[in-house]
Amino acid sequence: MHIKTQEVVVKSRSFKFGAVAAVLIAVAALSGCQTQPTTYQTQYGYRGCQNCGVVQQVQQIYIQQQGSNNSGLGTVIGAVAGGLLGSTIGHGRGNTAAIVGGAVVGGVVGNKVGQANSQPAGTTPAWQVVVRMDNGQYATVTQGPNPGVRPGDYVVISNNQVYPR
Repeated sequence: MHIKTQEVVVKSRSFKFGAVAAVLIAVAALSGCQTQPTTYQTQYGYRGCQNCGVVQQVQQIYIQQQGSNNSGLGTVIGAVAGGLLGSTIGHGRGNTAAIVGGAVVGGVVGNKVGQANSQPAGTTPAWQVVVRMDNGQYATVTQGPNPGVRPGDYVVISNNQVYPR
């Protein structure tokens, strides 16, 4: 009789182990599934996503950008390169004159190359979109590419960009 009791205990433990293993496998399998946007209940009973809303206003704006000036860097690089090239010419005083002349010419050429690669300051077009979120709050998004939406469109905001939904 004592032996039968041990068999029942062993069978009970293997069943528990099997059930726990099955639950863990199910959790692991389901954790890889893609999740949908978080939904919630509003005061009106409407279920919506956390980052969704209705476009209230779309306006094209212009953003001021700073220019880049590479002429100083070009001058320095050109002067060093010109000086190095000049050092390979002549000996004595001729060598010194060649180094100075190479540095001056290299500086002038480097300055012109730097100016050609500089970006002028100016404005770039952008879009400012005001969205009334499903939770009642307002969000304003400014983005470069045209979102292709208009007031009344239902949209989602993702990575600071507005997308039609």
